[in-house]
Amino acid sequence: MASTLLIMGLTPAQEQFWQEYLASLDPEDRPKGGVMAASPGSPDITDELIDLYLQGKKTAGSGTVENYTTAGDPLPQPGDHWIALDATGRPRCILRTERVEIHSFLDVPDDVARAEGEGDLSLAYWRQAHGSHYLPCLADWGLRRIEDATVVTEFFTLVHR
Repeated sequence: MASTLLIMGLTPAQEQFWQEYLASLDPEDRPKGGVMAASPGSPDITDELIDLYLQGKKTAGSGTVENYTTAGDPLPQPGDHWIALDATGRPRCILRTERVEIHSFLDVPDDVARAEGEGDLSLAYWRQAHGSHYLPCLADWGLRRIEDATVVTEFFTLVHR
């Protein structure tokens, strides 16, 4: 029954990718939690982000608490696994969440920008890129300004390619 819960909602290709990962582990090391499949960004940048994961340059990703709340999704937790899908929906890698940090948008620390591995790795670049990405969603999240957003950052490890 536990393995059914781990793969619930996955396509056959995603389920096969997940099963390949599980088969690569010792039985006692297999994850007990769930897995989800998701594209790491909008279609125009998804493949770039996956390349950063595969190169080991991107070890974190951020969203907003307000987005999770609005969507009715739980916040990420250490031990979560997710299958990163490329722009065509093909599974490319599996990431495991190691830790989660929550900060106000203006209090996001420099190490988040570096761990996200994008642009020039600066906090200024991070704020500009994420602010632009979040801006169209603010009203849906019940926010008036980007400064009011609460950022949740997952730090993860690439565990399967």
